[in-house]
Amino acid sequence: MTTLPSLRSSSPTTTRSAPLRSILSALALVVLAASAPAQMPGGGRSGINAAMLKLFGEFSSFSSKAEVRMLDKGAKEPISMMVDFSMLDGQVRMDLDISTLKSTEVSAEILQSFKAAGLDKVTTIIRPHQKSALLIYPVVRGYVDLPMSKEEAADMDRKFTVARTKLGRETVDGQPCDKTQVRLEADNGDKQEAIVWYSPAAKNFPVKMEMTQEQMVVTVQYREVKTTKPDAQRFQVPAGFAKQASVEQLMQSAMLKMLGGGGKAP
Repeated sequence: MTTLPSLRSSSPTTTRSAPLRSILSALALVVLAASAPAQMPGGGRSGINAAMLKLFGEFSSFSSKAEVRMLDKGAKEPISMMVDFSMLDGQVRMDLDISTLKSTEVSAEILQSFKAAGLDKVTTIIRPHQKSALLIYPVVRGYVDLPMSKEEAADMDRKFTVARTKLGRETVDGQPCDKTQVRLEADNGDKQEAIVWYSPAAKNFPVKMEMTQEQMVVTVQYREVKTTKPDAQRFQVPAGFAKQASVEQLMQSAMLKMLGGGGKAP
């Protein structure tokens, strides 16, 4: 599960501290949502691990739309969103516009506050070779570079044995697919598994994945898949973007700037 920073207001203005805390707490959900497509048991702060990449098989470079649904165990309704998802030689990019986010935990007023602060769009780039993840906020032209922990970095270098068991045929978006249980075992003995729907008509591209964690079930469905290589520049920080020390600092700076500039706290 992704580790989120403690999002608490450091503003000395007491009349704004409570609303700001509410906004930042809700924004933590958006940070989680941004990395949700790559969630899998054993995934760490970057929201992705080497085992998840193995689910794509021979597809190391492609781009697509991804519909993500996250359901906490015991929850009545899932969190859902649309993400632009792409890979380039193992690097992963996910672009989220929070206007697509549907959750009873985030109100329309909160979403409007994100937009007013320029935090309504966020890009996550996972860079296995650099052992880091980038969180980029294009509207405010800022980003944070999150280094992987030693455990996450070691995970990226592991070798995996992959075993697939066909469970039957099911149709996904009009495509007959092989519903498959995928078991992955790392060279250190760690075992993980997922249910994947592979499309024979699309050269066995995994058009749908379902991953179960201790407290959450994540389902990702890929649409409009293009197997040509995306532009390598899309996996770099855009020129002129300011580096921030932490996600918390970037968010608070943007929110306080919005509120101090005449915006009203929700």
